[in-house]
Amino acid sequence: MINKKECEIVQDLLLNYVDGLLNPESKKLVEKHLSECEECRESLKLIQEDTKGKDNREQIELDYLKKIRIKSRIKSVLITLAIILLIVAIIFLNNFTKVTSIMSRAEKTLQSNNFYKEKTEILYDNSTSVTKEYYKDGKYKYVWEIYTDEGVETKNIEYAKIDSDERIYIYETEKRVVIEKGDISKMKNKTNSMKNVPFVIGRNNLFANIGTTFVYSIDTDTYANGKKCYVLHNRSEKDEWEIWIDKETGLPIKEINRGGEKTFFAGTNVVKSVNDVICEYKYEFDKVTDEDVKVPDLSNYTVENRTMNVEDLKK
Repeated sequence: MINKKECEIVQDLLLNYVDGLLNPESKKLVEKHLSECEECRESLKLIQEDTKGKDNREQIELDYLKKIRIKSRIKSVLITLAIILLIVAIIFLNNFTKVTSIMSRAEKTLQSNNFYKEKTEILYDNSTSVTKEYYKDGKYKYVWEIYTDEGVETKNIEYAKIDSDERIYIYETEKRVVIEKGDISKMKNKTNSMKNVPFVIGRNNLFANIGTTFVYSIDTDTYANGKKCYVLHNRSEKDEWEIWIDKETGLPIKEINRGGEKTFFAGTNVVKSVNDVICEYKYEFDKVTDEDVKVPDLSNYTVENRTMNVEDLKK
């Protein structure tokens, strides 16, 4: 017969039994009693089920808290990424606005039918290259000069007309003229080619402007003459190349290519000197005269006629 007093003792020990907290003698006593008492076995079963339920609830709560933490981390990462993307988008839109402004102003400026452009480049041999371009009512003249301590040497002069298939090259030192005709000359004589300026090539192309926005970083500064400028750097060559753009006209004022020119010891590939290439630009409007773009008398020159077509280059 089951001892009720023993049942009371065992049932008091059941919870610790389930949790594995009994010493060996107490555990042996409980197990012996359970083998003989149905009522205490039922009590054990209830305690085990209740404990299992509690474990499950705790596990569910732990899993829920883990999911909350994971979601919180994901949310934080997404918010951080969104902020970064927003900052990038703001910078991109700001730069894109500047690029389109430059292109728009350049386009408006170059609508002029009368302008003069001068490019000055300091060369490594202590000479200076100066190119002068005159444009008036579809007529164009290009002059290339080299300045040294000995004086000025005119390398060549070119004359052309918009959409003409003819281009005239004059070599002053040789008293020689080359009159080149063909579709190659016609391509050179397009308006965009004659009004070409650094950086603003493709100024009407939306995709070119978007590409420019990605490639260049844009700062603002004031040039030596007090002009407010955009200063553009190639992102991959930030310390190597830059160009200064006049905010008012959208046209370049100065271009710097650091280390852009190398000289070598004769007969070797050993570098003798590394020099910066610095170009300065000047534009003037409504000052070109008809005389400036008029082809001179060529009777004192040796004239050579030449035909140049794209098909000829393929042969």
